[in-house]
Amino acid sequence: MAGGAWEEARMMVTGRPASDTVTQQLVGLGVARGERPALVGGCAAWPGRTLSHASLSAVLQAAAAGLVRHGVREQDIVGICVPDAVSYVLAVHAVRAAGGVPSPVPGAGPPDVMASQLTDCGARLLITADPLASAALAAADGSWVRQVISFDDVPGTTAFCSLLSRGSRAPAVAGPADLALAPYRAGPDGLLRLAPVTHRELGADLNRLAARVPIGDRDVVLAEPPGGHARDYTVLLDLALLHGATVVATQPEGLPDAARAHGGTAAIVHPGTDVPAGLPLRMVTAAG
Repeated sequence: MAGGAWEEARMMVTGRPASDTVTQQLVGLGVARGERPALVGGCAAWPGRTLSHASLSAVLQAAAAGLVRHGVREQDIVGICVPDAVSYVLAVHAVRAAGGVPSPVPGAGPPDVMASQLTDCGARLLITADPLASAALAAADGSWVRQVISFDDVPGTTAFCSLLSRGSRAPAVAGPADLALAPYRAGPDGLLRLAPVTHRELGADLNRLAARVPIGDRDVVLAEPPGGHARDYTVLLDLALLHGATVVATQPEGLPDAARAHGGTAAIVHPGTDVPAGLPLRMVTAAG
């Protein structure tokens, strides 16, 4: 990351050099933060489950080892098609920890469009969860994908939890110019095109965002499912976790109930979300 207040603040907390990836930082911070909650809720395999910052660190390192056993190598692109913020965080950072590059695949599209994206980016592995698993499997069949990992018990897939059973490894080291994310964006003609993001660019995004979005370790951040603005969405989630906040996965219609149940203070939403009037949350939009 570049210099400035964000880097100085992070160095005061972690003592880690600015060249560390976000995933390396999360793993290191997780050890220091211990049992403070990091992730709440998620897909059917993790209903209502709370992962502490320490548990998140451990899961990412174990999942990294599992993904490497399944063939993920440095800068391999891995498709991510998941229905909630918790499974998104776990999938994205597990892939990065293994040395791969996550490529978010919108689950709302037809399987043939998803397959075209997976083929275009060269993904050979896909991570998914119900209720998107059926569409993801159909997309995988029409692409170069040869392995599908699911957070749920879905026939024809490898269970994410099975990645965690045989040791762990420290997150992979990456250079500033290496890819950190491989999202797709719609161009002026409406066609989706790969818009890769390097670790340097991701760091600059975080630096800019930290200056205008006040999120701290007392915040409980409600997060809608992944949408069409993967770069913004990823950076917002990363910012919340790096600053020690708790991220709670929720659906748009569930924001009021989740805010009351978890003491929400902020929310990550997509453009067009109908936010009920009077909801006492700071809204941050993943606007692309």
